[in-house]
Amino acid sequence: MKYLFIIDEPETLIFYKDTTIALIKECLSQGIEAHFTNISSLSIDKKQNVIIESYLISKLAINSIEELIVERYKGKIKNKIQYFTKIFIRKDPPFDNNYLNLTFILEHAKNFNVEVINDPVSIRNHNEKLSILNFKNLIPSTIVTSEAKDIINFIKKEEKVILKPLDGMAGNGIFMVTPKDKNINVILETATNNGKKTIMAQKYLPEIKNGDKRIIIINGEAIPYSLARIPAKGEIRANLAKGGKGKAQKLTIADKKIVMGVKDFLIKNKLNFVGLDIIGNYLTEINITSPTGIVEIEELTNFKVAEYIVNAFK
Repeated sequence: MKYLFIIDEPETLIFYKDTTIALIKECLSQGIEAHFTNISSLSIDKKQNVIIESYLISKLAINSIEELIVERYKGKIKNKIQYFTKIFIRKDPPFDNNYLNLTFILEHAKNFNVEVINDPVSIRNHNEKLSILNFKNLIPSTIVTSEAKDIINFIKKEEKVILKPLDGMAGNGIFMVTPKDKNINVILETATNNGKKTIMAQKYLPEIKNGDKRIIIINGEAIPYSLARIPAKGEIRANLAKGGKGKAQKLTIADKKIVMGVKDFLIKNKLNFVGLDIIGNYLTEINITSPTGIVEIEELTNFKVAEYIVNAFK
């Protein structure tokens, strides 16, 4: 078995807690040949073959980020896409034109019976923020717009609102606003780029104090623990990248209800490796590009998440 991981540059990875690194380590421990490459190393030749230039990962390379970087100096290996058994898209957002073009190229994988996780067509068609709108009974009060007046009216009605960019990650670009906020016009000008950028406005959920829960879903089934990310004091964002603290929790009845509510949608669209974000009893996001959190769950529970995931995709 030969697996390819499409990642950001190795230098950008936080080695000790990176989900992709954990998956690569597990692949090597199971005797699976593992490669990594970047978003620009895929092409299509004149015979319509998808060509991938990648780096073979040795067991030595999983000991540190420096060793992983060394692999690049051994030279790229060029293969047709059918050389690989599985391809994991692990490129972080933003979902820009380069990411879009990657999905178009990988769409050809189906012609060679190569499974891509997640399905490139579904990644292209389902924005991580907007996809929750398929489940109006599971989400908090939400609007999507670039119009400042609509957002202001929404804030007046809901009293406390979270503003989110549609293409962000790790808590970047998020604002909390109230009708009394004296900087509301400036915030909206910034968030919407003076009305040129569409954003999501969502009712603030006070349950965030108990954590923004990440639930990993594999082939429609949730692993038994969530990672509740608790905001730092004085912070509204629970993201670990913004100082949030992780706490593992067994899934609640409400969590399982949300999982069941999205299961058929995920299976139908071949979104086989996702991370649901849940605050209180509400679904707030469906992470489909490069879900994270498995290392923290393993450390806090001893549940072997990486092993579970790799075995699930065999």
